[in-house]
Amino acid sequence: MNIGQFVRRSFFTLLVAAGLLLPVYAQDAQQVLRLSVGYRTLKNSTTMTPEKRKEVEALEAQARAAGNEGKYGDALRYYYQAMALLRDQPWTPSRALGTALVARSERVIVDPGDTVRLTLTQAFALSEPMKGTLNGNVTIGRQGNNQPEPVAEIQKLSALAPDFTQKPLEINAKVPDLPDGQYSFIVTLKADGVEPIVKTANVRIARGINARSGEIGAGAKALAMELKAKGKDDLLRSLAPVQYASNMVELANKGEIQVDRSAFSDDLTRASAMMSQLAKGENPVRTLRGDFRWAYASGVDNTIQPFRVFVPSNYDATKKYPLVIALHGMGGDENSYFNGYENGIIKREAEARGYLVACPKGRGSASMYMGSAERDVIDVLSEMKRNYSIDPDRVYLTGHSMGGYGSWSVAVSNPDLFAAIAPFAGGGSPITVSKLGAIAAVPAFVVHGDADPTVPVDESRKMVKAAKAVGANVKYVEVPGGNHINIVVPYIKEMFDWFDTHTRQAKGAKAANAN
Repeated sequence: MNIGQFVRRSFFTLLVAAGLLLPVYAQDAQQVLRLSVGYRTLKNSTTMTPEKRKEVEALEAQARAAGNEGKYGDALRYYYQAMALLRDQPWTPSRALGTALVARSERVIVDPGDTVRLTLTQAFALSEPMKGTLNGNVTIGRQGNNQPEPVAEIQKLSALAPDFTQKPLEINAKVPDLPDGQYSFIVTLKADGVEPIVKTANVRIARGINARSGEIGAGAKALAMELKAKGKDDLLRSLAPVQYASNMVELANKGEIQVDRSAFSDDLTRASAMMSQLAKGENPVRTLRGDFRWAYASGVDNTIQPFRVFVPSNYDATKKYPLVIALHGMGGDENSYFNGYENGIIKREAEARGYLVACPKGRGSASMYMGSAERDVIDVLSEMKRNYSIDPDRVYLTGHSMGGYGSWSVAVSNPDLFAAIAPFAGGGSPITVSKLGAIAAVPAFVVHGDADPTVPVDESRKMVKAAKAVGANVKYVEVPGGNHINIVVPYIKEMFDWFDTHTRQAKGAKAANAN
């Protein structure tokens, strides 16, 4: 076994014991992780006969074994097959091909008249090849609540071999003259005697956004050179949000941000206004209040990383304020806590109590807050301390699901930074458990539903037991009948109550008795 195989297997084995596949640094592995979570949720929500359970778990075992060996395509195929079985769907060659195919557009922010390349790739080989040939077409449809309905045909397709593993299908698609909005390119493939295979690639028609993005990017580059020459380091750091806004189109094209969660025109307008302030020597971050987006240049790789900020309306830089760092769950991003969870209940509580809140992106939607993603969390904390008057003894860490795991793991790796933590529906790897002694003096407010189909409640029970064993002050709320989602909003207020009563203890101090 070479060193690469050893590392892959070690990583995958680490969280298999905890019921999760740990993402290594390949995108394919993160894709397997995300699918494994969806599979587990479906499995735990489905009533099965003993016979079906045996079949499903055999496929699950094959998926895990494939993941351990770095055969991510095979792992995906086994998970998808198990999910079809759970849904009582026959795993036919056409269904397998439909599951394996992925449609992508090289550009997702487009103008009418643009020509973009669509690519249809196949994530895994079929165990039973599909026979015959495929015909169909490419259309474009407006996105809505249901499957997009075609509004214009782009191209017809004919006599395609039903295997795209060796050679993806590439299509040059011209964007029709349609109103601005969210659309999908729709690839429909048909074969005799089977249901059509339909794959979509999302795009946004947004007139002028590409040009505006380029203009602001060029302006930010020139301003950066000017600020650097003048030694205006503080203003140069605050140029990062402008640079990030100018890069959003490129990031969307790479799939690193979700188009439907982004307001490109508004972000570019704000970026232009901030650039004007910085050019005048004014730092906008000093005067911003409420909910806004910010960014910083990462020391890891010099990329611009985003985060979301809430500053209470009564903020006064002459006083010290508590800060909550909130970590999103898998599939989320820096916007999740502010846009979701009862439309940002965390902001309303923070406003009422005079807290600041910051939500890192953490390098993507399936990072588990490890490696560079953990560094992102600490960097966001450093940025908040640089820009605001933060009480170092009242910095708190919370998170949901993957963010719950991150609350534990980031805290044990940085035991002197946080006054208390609040993991929701989280857990920890064996390594995290072994380090819990480092945060024996950091009180924990832990919430988990006993009917959680996504992250088993035993994950939090395990962490609570281990934390108490090292003398930590833990308040554990196990919600009867609570699932993975509905246990967060009802306990945000109680989380802040917990934070209100705890300040950072001196290094090495013993945890206080539970309240």
